[in-house]
Amino acid sequence: MGRTVDQEVHAAFVEFRAKEDDKCLSVQCIYCQQIRAKNTSRQKQHLLECPGLRGHPNAPQPNQPSQAPNGIPSSNGYPGTPSGPTATPGPGGPATMPTPNGNLMSNGVNPHATPLQTPLQNLNRPPMATPGPPTGPSGSAPPSAAPSRPTPKPKSKSANSNLPAPPLDDVHAAFVEFRAKEEDKCLSVQCIYCQQVRAKNTSRQRQHLLECPTYLSVMKDSIPANNLLHTFPEGDVARSLQIPAPTLELDFRMSIKMNPKVTVGQSIWGGREWVSFLGGQWAGRWGKGIVLPGGQDTQIVTKDYTTNLRASYMLQTADEPPAYVIVRAQGWLTGAKDVLEKVNDTTMADGINPSSYKYRINLSMETGDERYTFLNTLMWVGSGCRRGQEVIFDAFRIN
Repeated sequence: MGRTVDQEVHAAFVEFRAKEDDKCLSVQCIYCQQIRAKNTSRQKQHLLECPGLRGHPNAPQPNQPSQAPNGIPSSNGYPGTPSGPTATPGPGGPATMPTPNGNLMSNGVNPHATPLQTPLQNLNRPPMATPGPPTGPSGSAPPSAAPSRPTPKPKSKSANSNLPAPPLDDVHAAFVEFRAKEEDKCLSVQCIYCQQVRAKNTSRQRQHLLECPTYLSVMKDSIPANNLLHTFPEGDVARSLQIPAPTLELDFRMSIKMNPKVTVGQSIWGGREWVSFLGGQWAGRWGKGIVLPGGQDTQIVTKDYTTNLRASYMLQTADEPPAYVIVRAQGWLTGAKDVLEKVNDTTMADGINPSSYKYRINLSMETGDERYTFLNTLMWVGSGCRRGQEVIFDAFRIN
């Protein structure tokens, strides 16, 4: 007896359990190697669209009808009843049901001689040749070897977005889990962005998000650069990139004592001033020490007392033996003109609230000591204030 449609579907898939603790089985198509959750109706639909099945030389073929003694092909492999005087009356014909392949008996046997072909066998395949009389001296013809063709592999869908794959927590948050039927062992999930329902599978849920138009639109809107006054044009790769934002971490505090400034005079950029350092001290996360005498700061002061700062000096660590680190700093002292005028006056600077002006610098360091080589590639931004002949600032490491 020929196999039913469901049997053909099950024969086209290999069942397995992806993980030992999985409650649900997975199946793999033997024609295109695609893996999916076990579901007969969806497996059947897959076979109707399977590219590997359409060109596979080993796809299941319909059984050839056997010949009865009277030369009439028997239906569905049952032996025929001889005709003639020795024929015996058979039982009354069973009830029949209409099907696409003709009337089908209630016991599932097709009464006519045409072989039963399932949808699996009719998928874009040429009609089967009708068996002819035996040929050749041996009474049988050798089967013609069909040329083997490689199984076409399904093309994987490439994500149409440059967004990074969402983390596991975001994947779970984007889907609502439910059980379609009370007796279902496997959970289903529904995307909260496009309402699509699918079997619960984390990797496929993540892939779905990378192709979900609504999710991609929401993610692009969440990119800070896309909320600026001016943005990149739609479709540009820079519009869909999620770039990590740096963070600041307090790394050390430094105090530098200065000599009275020397006014060089008016230049094309502004009033040039030269300030030398008496020394100082510093302490932070990775060490402590002193600021060696001899450092200097060359300043340019504009008409409104906005001051450009460019300083270089050397640190000495408290280790034994000590390490030496070169520091380069540049930045700006900005604020209201009347406030800056007082800040630049060493006799009045102590009484000015540091929040009323901005003393901002960026720093880099250089050393050849192996204990502190990590400083060579770090960057810092500093916020400081003036106190008479002293500058105090906090340095924040940029991570």
